[in-house]
Amino acid sequence: MRVAPKDVKTVGLVGAGTMGAGWAAHFLARGLDVIAVDPGSGAEDRMRRKITQAWPAMEAKGLAPSASPDRIAFRSRIDSSFADVDFVQESAPESVDGKRRIISEISQCVGENVVIASSSSYLTPSEIGVDCVVPERFIVGHPFHPVYLVPLVEVVGSAKTTTDVIDWALAFYSAWGHRPLHCRNEILGHLGNRLQRALFAEAYKLVAEGVATTEEVDRAMTDAAGLRLALFGPFMTRAMAMNDAGLRAAFEWQRSHKITFPCERDNPEMTDEVIDRLVEQMAAQVDGRALEDLEKARDVYLIELIKLRDRALASTRDVHND
Repeated sequence: MRVAPKDVKTVGLVGAGTMGAGWAAHFLARGLDVIAVDPGSGAEDRMRRKITQAWPAMEAKGLAPSASPDRIAFRSRIDSSFADVDFVQESAPESVDGKRRIISEISQCVGENVVIASSSSYLTPSEIGVDCVVPERFIVGHPFHPVYLVPLVEVVGSAKTTTDVIDWALAFYSAWGHRPLHCRNEILGHLGNRLQRALFAEAYKLVAEGVATTEEVDRAMTDAAGLRLALFGPFMTRAMAMNDAGLRAAFEWQRSHKITFPCERDNPEMTDEVIDRLVEQMAAQVDGRALEDLEKARDVYLIELIKLRDRALASTRDVHND
């Protein structure tokens, strides 16, 4: 029988890079035991340094009563100790062949009911899980850096992944402090990186064409859209911008004015069907809340966020001046 998500005691981690070390800090802070594997020279020292570096943030966030950075055992290869893990998170480099080999090896060493997740940023579970023993229990569980602070984990299954495994993974990440999102379709980059890459691509283009400097592009984001998007995301932000005009008005205006930015040239046509779907889903997000109440929440959030950002950046300048 598969252990219940909230009853997991020991997590196996494969890969001790940035993501692997972040997962280690997170799970250790939650009071779990960790077995970490990486054959690289100096991998253990680097991982332990990263955990030590992250620990003050974990203390500020709040530690489980049994949390300790010492509850980690390091191995240079996957061995018999992996037979005791309740869950595995693989965070090896983004290589199809490499991940296929590692996931196959993991699946031969852990119990057949143990869920195996890959931190893969772009590759799909169908691509990298082909040699997994019992592929029904394999998923992508893609986090965002720093893993121990950013809450989102994208859960992606292949056509072979069973519904109970998806449900288990969602419950597991949620029980241990993340906010999982089920990506119902396998696509390159899942959801988060698709959005990030679109933003980065336009940023690179503006700098490469001499339109702006890197600092100016960053300022255009951090002093404007980035502040709002952190609270509401693109669709809720769009909904609030329309005031009393209604949700449909934004898209009807976009369709009628025919203003197309270069990055939008491959976008699907704004048909009635697409607009209807957007309006229906955004109305569900708003969930009957009054615009005025959302605006008040936004204003409080922005004031506090800007203050917090300024304090955080001031501390870096103080260290530099010292």
